[in-house]
Amino acid sequence: MGLGLYKPGQGYWVRVMTAAFSGIIVLIACAWMWNMLGGVQLPTPTWSMNVVPAKGSTGIGDAAAGQMVIFLGESSEPDKPGPEVGTGEVVSVKPGTTGQQLIVRKVEFRPGQSGAQIQSVAPAPGSAATLTGKLSGSAQGQPIFEALYLQAAGVSVLILVGGILVFWLVGSKQSSVEFLIATDGEMKKVNWSSKKDIIGSTQVVIMWCVLLVVGLFFVDLAFSSFFRLIHVLQDK
Repeated sequence: MGLGLYKPGQGYWVRVMTAAFSGIIVLIACAWMWNMLGGVQLPTPTWSMNVVPAKGSTGIGDAAAGQMVIFLGESSEPDKPGPEVGTGEVVSVKPGTTGQQLIVRKVEFRPGQSGAQIQSVAPAPGSAATLTGKLSGSAQGQPIFEALYLQAAGVSVLILVGGILVFWLVGSKQSSVEFLIATDGEMKKVNWSSKKDIIGSTQVVIMWCVLLVVGLFFVDLAFSSFFRLIHVLQDK
């Protein structure tokens, strides 16, 4: 399909206004897409959590990259470990704000479990890690990229496609352009009211609205007085 302007200058205002309103529709679609893409759950290959010493402990131990740890949920009994939530492989352990920041990957959760259930961390059986501690705050999944990038990409594609489609329909496609040109020609045949006629008609409408409101007010007043007179309505 050609994208050159077909009959430029003809049907100018109808084509311009059609393009403008089509652009508004595209922008509304962009706002909808932005909100929809903002709720997309992106894959989280790594997780970050802040680990602090457990109650009665002075440290959290140590772990190196590649060592396995398990994630435990909330314990139903004091001084006993909670149920296993999942497992993960240590990427790094470095000082955090209130403890040690633990970064893990290859996280696998048990059925029905998620990162929100993680309450503590312990070394996996057979692992050389000694890291044990409670979570300060909640575990945070780190997506492969920020959702903002996905939103921006989606909106950019929609604007590009929408812009090309609007230009094609309004400026390039012969059948639709001929229709808009014909519409512009018919619009020029319309006998538009003069400024004086519009002002006069507006004044008449306003006057009749005022008379109608005043008339209804007195009718309502007369009926309310009558019904009070026959004791259908009681004065407060």
